[in-house]
Amino acid sequence: MDYIFGSVISALDLLFVIISYDVACQWFTNLYSRINSDWPDEIKPKLGVHIRPLIPKLHEPAHERAGHEQFSFNFGVGVGNTDGECPERIWSGHNALGNSTKTQGPGSRQDVLDDHFGFWNWEKYKSMGMSIDA
Repeated sequence: MDYIFGSVISALDLLFVIISYDVACQWFTNLYSRINSDWPDEIKPKLGVHIRPLIPKLHEPAHERAGHEQFSFNFGVGVGNTDGECPERIWSGHNALGNSTKTQGPGSRQDVLDDHFGFWNWEKYKSMGMSIDA
C-alpha cells in the first residue's frame, strides 16, 4: 500500500491529499516515519503536501473507538458532504466477475474487467442527464 500510494502522490502536484480508506486509522499510524525511513526518495511526497486520512462513512461506525472523530468525513475540512464510499459502490455490481475471471490469464482478465467497468461508466454517464432534466 505504501509503495502504490507514494508512487501516485509523488507523480502529482498536489498540496492537499485526502485518503479515503476503510482502515485509514491503522495505515496512517507512523506513516511519516515510514516515509522518512523506508521509502525510496523517488516516491516520497513533495515538500508541503498535507496528507489527511478519512474513514468512509459506512465503515466508520464499525470502528467504535473514541478519538476517531479525527478520521470522520463529517468533520473533514474541504470535503463537503462526501461520504468516501464511491470506490466501494461499483464492486457490488461486479463481484461476480471474480469467479468469471479467476482462471483467465492476466491480459484476458484485464480486458474483461476494462470492458465491464467501461460499460458501467457509460451507463452512469448516460443516466446523468435524467438527474439534470427538470
